[in-house]
Amino acid sequence: MRHWIDMARQRFLIHLSRTEHRVVDPEDIFFVQAQGDESHVRLRGRRLLVDIRPLGDLEPILSTAGIIRIHRQHAVNPSRIHIIRKQADGRDWEVKLEPPVNAVLPVARDRLATLREALGE
Repeated sequence: MRHWIDMARQRFLIHLSRTEHRVVDPEDIFFVQAQGDESHVRLRGRRLLVDIRPLGDLEPILSTAGIIRIHRQHAVNPSRIHIIRKQADGRDWEVKLEPPVNAVLPVARDRLATLREALGE
């Protein structure tokens, strides 16, 4: 019984509405973006999943799956990061995610150390 419970904790629910929830494996998530009182969850496919909860409410759940907050509007799966680089202005940092998503997301200055730590540095 314990093994089943541990495996179930590795997955979590995206609340599509009050009456419909989708089960998602954390490794399938590339990033989550705050959109007002909702959160857009980006998986490998083109379609976004919209969770009816704000990112602040999702952050504790996401963190148990290893997904970290890198900006006030973004949380990212570190295992999906392809490149960390300085932005064109040379002051701030950004991450580029691996294909097929290829999204470029800003990294807040106060979150850079946490990101580096999550990547083993």
